[in-house]
Amino acid sequence: MNVSKSPLRRASALVAGSLIGLAGVAVFATPALAHHSTVSGSASCDQESGKWVVEWTVNAIGDGSQGQTFQFTQVDLTPAGTTLDNPVIAVNAAAQPAGVPITAKQLVPGDAASSSLTIASQWSNGFQDKKPASSTVEFGEKCVKTPDEEPSTPAEEPSPSPSTPSEEPSTPPVEIPEEVPAEPILDITCDTISIGVDNTKNDTPFTVEYKTSKGEERTLVVKPGESKSEKFSATEGFFVEVTFTVEFEGKTYSSSGTIPWTEPEEGCDDGEGGGLPVTGAAAGGVAAGAAGLLVIGGALFFVARRRKVKFTA
Repeated sequence: MNVSKSPLRRASALVAGSLIGLAGVAVFATPALAHHSTVSGSASCDQESGKWVVEWTVNAIGDGSQGQTFQFTQVDLTPAGTTLDNPVIAVNAAAQPAGVPITAKQLVPGDAASSSLTIASQWSNGFQDKKPASSTVEFGEKCVKTPDEEPSTPAEEPSPSPSTPSEEPSTPPVEIPEEVPAEPILDITCDTISIGVDNTKNDTPFTVEYKTSKGEERTLVVKPGESKSEKFSATEGFFVEVTFTVEFEGKTYSSSGTIPWTEPEEGCDDGEGGGLPVTGAAAGGVAAGAAGLLVIGGALFFVARRRKVKFTA
């Protein structure tokens, strides 16, 4: 029997031919089937901003070749005006490794109905998507911002605030006892001016704050039993803004005024300084600086007049 011409030999030849043909188809078809892009997305509502947050994942799958890369040839995003927070997902962006998933977030207005992302890729071996990959995320409802409840708290606070100051004027002023003696000190020379408090007979502390026309600021504390003053160099046009503050029975009383420097009564023709020292109630008789001191006297001259004087804080 001739085996080469037998039906078995012919059948074997047909099977072998078919296998070879299928293998060839597989070799040429596999790269085309391997190269494709995928897109998937999911959404969540950010109640702090009232916007949808869509998280996208894209992947440009190649043929598995080592070092293979790709670039996007198409990136379409809806709704219009929205963007992705990953700059890699863009046409002509830098080449990326094939087969590695890439993620990005998209912020969408809370009243939007859906969002979509469509991409197409081209690989470093020349293959490119014949059909773009696309995915759509349906929201189904609106994303609403959670109301901020904090403003309601301060809105309730202003109601008691107006009532607090309205009660203060009705509080009767504290009477300063007449047995608390103290006197202001004013001493003017041709080139200086000294201002302070004679507190030697008093058991209440005084604070004196100074601010000169030159911008200098000082603070003087005169304790009970002390007599202190601050001296300033002075010329024409110089003045001192003074604030006297006295504490009594837990309350603070203040009086302020401006004391200008003026030439002493005897003049300064010799250029040698000197002048008329002025202290206490005698300040009313000195034209230079007396007017300003008397304004401040509201906090101090109650002790010189030896009678009770009411002050309102």
